Amino acid sequence: MKERWNLVAAEFAHHLPYTLIGTLIAMAGVWWFGTQQLDNGHTGELLTQSRSMFHLFHPLHICLSAIATTSLFWRHERHVFRAVTVGALGTIIPCGLSDYGFPYVGGLLLGQRMELHVCLIDHPQLFFSFLALGILGGFWAEERLTGSHLFSHGVHIFVSSVASLLYFMSFGFTGWMTDVRLVFPAFLVIVLAVWIPCCISDIVVPATAARPICASDHTH
Repeated sequence: MKERWNLVAAEFAHHLPYTLIGTLIAMAGVWWFGTQQLDNGHTGELLTQSRSMFHLFHPLHICLSAIATTSLFWRHERHVFRAVTVGALGTIIPCGLSDYGFPYVGGLLLGQRMELHVCLIDHPQLFFSFLALGILGGFWAEERLTGSHLFSHGVHIFVSSVASLLYFMSFGFTGWMTDVRLVFPAFLVIVLAVWIPCCISDIVVPATAARPICASDHTH
């Protein structure tokens, strides 16, 4: 158990630089998109488009998270029910924290009037459809794609960053795009929103929940 937690700590440290880079790239892209709309006086259109894009990137984030979590668990333990349970719980809670929990609380702490929007409650059919797709994808990817967990985790970081930034734009915090004093605090919120929940989802949950498979049970 001690070795597992040492591995988890090492993985957190290893993934921080990737989180910083992914967040910077995502922030630059979202900032360019948002300022183009604001410069043209399309504030209302920006709100509509950012909410539509959030409801594209958030389900995509759920799917990628479920793929990464399920595939890593399945690599260590071949138990279908436990894999589905770990894939679901390891996605629902961290994705919620990443895409609305951290951005909502972070916006409030930065003095913004944030609106709480939870897709799990407001759009359950969208949420659970992509969750199921991701869990099935995790089984398939681990069997057929070498390094599927690493690939899905890398894309997961970028998509999570975009989803968190779009939540900012959609539900009360567009000021970071126009006030330079808010750029760095917003960046820190997004880094925490991505780094902690995504590592919990992709690394901590499956690595600590799985029981290593025995050679007599399965030959990989």
